[in-house]
Amino acid sequence: MKKAPSGVVTLPGWLNRPVKKLYNTRSGGQYRPDDVAMAFALSVRIHDSADHLRRLARRLVDKVCLEHQPNMKRLAREPDDAKVFDAALKIINRVCDLQGYAPGSTFVRNGGDDGSDAAAA
Repeated sequence: MKKAPSGVVTLPGWLNRPVKKLYNTRSGGQYRPDDVAMAFALSVRIHDSADHLRRLARRLVDKVCLEHQPNMKRLAREPDDAKVFDAALKIINRVCDLQGYAPGSTFVRNGGDDGSDAAAA
């Protein structure tokens, strides 16, 4: 950064460019998929409750892009606890795979086992 004689700091060129959206959808959305996956992962780790996941999905409906809103509404209305956990874990694992975070490993519920250590035992 150069300092002009007037005391004004000139910003580098990369800060003057417009911000490029990392996640492009037709409708935008306040939260990106990795934000949603993080919220679900924290909910599963801390609360481990299907009711809490349903409430979280209900709160996130308006914040996700339009393409994902029907799935969030369906998750919020799902009566079967096992299907709620399966959907939440599928969201978390899919986003982790897309982001390249811990490839080959899966996120499991508290006290759960993904079967990867069964061969070693």
